[in-house]
Amino acid sequence: MNKFLYIIFIFILSCSLNPNSAFWSKSEKLKTDKKISRVLFEDLKPNENEFNPKLKVNLPIKKLSINYNFNNNGFTTEQISGENYSKYKFAKIENFSGFEPEILVDRENLYFFDNKGSILKFNKDSKLQWKKNYYSKSDKRNNPILFLASEKNNLFIADTNANYYLLNKDNGNLKWKKKHSSSFNSQIKIKDEKIFIVDMENTLRCFSIKSGEILWSAPTELTIVSSQKKQSLVLVKNLVIFTNSIGDLTAVDSNNGEKIWQTPTQVLGEGQHITLRNSEIVSDGETIFISNNNNEFFALDIRTGVIKWKQEINSEIRPVVVSNYIVTISNEGLLVIINKNDGNILRINNILKNIKKKKRKEYYPVGFVISNNKIYLTTLNGRLFIINFLDASIYKVIKLDKEKLQTPVYFNKELYIAKDNSIIRIN
Repeated sequence: MNKFLYIIFIFILSCSLNPNSAFWSKSEKLKTDKKISRVLFEDLKPNENEFNPKLKVNLPIKKLSINYNFNNNGFTTEQISGENYSKYKFAKIENFSGFEPEILVDRENLYFFDNKGSILKFNKDSKLQWKKNYYSKSDKRNNPILFLASEKNNLFIADTNANYYLLNKDNGNLKWKKKHSSSFNSQIKIKDEKIFIVDMENTLRCFSIKSGEILWSAPTELTIVSSQKKQSLVLVKNLVIFTNSIGDLTAVDSNNGEKIWQTPTQVLGEGQHITLRNSEIVSDGETIFISNNNNEFFALDIRTGVIKWKQEINSEIRPVVVSNYIVTISNEGLLVIINKNDGNILRINNILKNIKKKKRKEYYPVGFVISNNKIYLTTLNGRLFIINFLDASIYKVIKLDKEKLQTPVYFNKELYIAKDNSIIRIN
């Protein structure tokens, strides 16, 4: 008996010490959520909050290039390859969903992190290439949330503990590591060996990718209490355009941080900004698009910051620009298709109309991608909605978990979805 326990102990110990020992769970068949299919229509209006619900809209067939600097990476003409799912599991990350961390993908690899701040690199076959951790015991106890970005052979990481550092993408070796005056909760962009990120002081920082030194800063109005909503930024031509926690959009010169324009989208009283939740900024190169949970969707001119048009859409989800369309989903579950040039709404479909009203909050939309004329939408209660784009009919609703799923990411004909204790792979 003692010998058996000793063997088990050695096995567990060897697994914990081997960075390649972590593995994807056994692949399982995706199962339809039968609860939704049993919902009755007694207390529902047939076209509640809808507009032109039967209008059929076709997406372009030709392959479109993804521009990560524009944040317009929620669309692909490729097809997701399978009907199975598996999980890469780790211990639960505290405060995970509030900070909205994202899986990072490049052409060849996928990157994420676990509950101790270990960075994970997977290849196209979902095989773990390396696992690296550069945190002290105290940092690990604080459960850092990591934000990732890459350029060439560099992988840049910033976190909620105010650390920022650079790794070699090939082997995960540390190039440099520094401590900032404030924590981070922001998207990251890299261009011309400059790193751009917004800190919790509502200041855009530009770091040197070679040394990590601050090259310049662009401050905006500082608040005492900030929302946990992640700040967003895009790189368009020579401009960095970014949000802050009080609803300002600011454009600065990417070379020196000189302010070009600033457009407030909100006039809020003291403390009210804590409830403001903007979507990510998305651009097509000429216009930027952003919405919020105050029932506002804006289109602004890149060069001047002037508002081109405004619609009443209540959404904190990243929109997607496809050809002349903007696609978004409201917090209430309304799928909205807009003409991007004039802001006219073409179609609205209530994708939650088959769910009883008192249950709809459980299906709060989190994020989506469009793949091969289907919309893949994640929700607060662990569901994945698969929606036909042409007519907004529900193809399938899949129960992947009971808790919040992050925005899905398309990679190598598969879908990857992060949550607080695992990465879910649909293949």
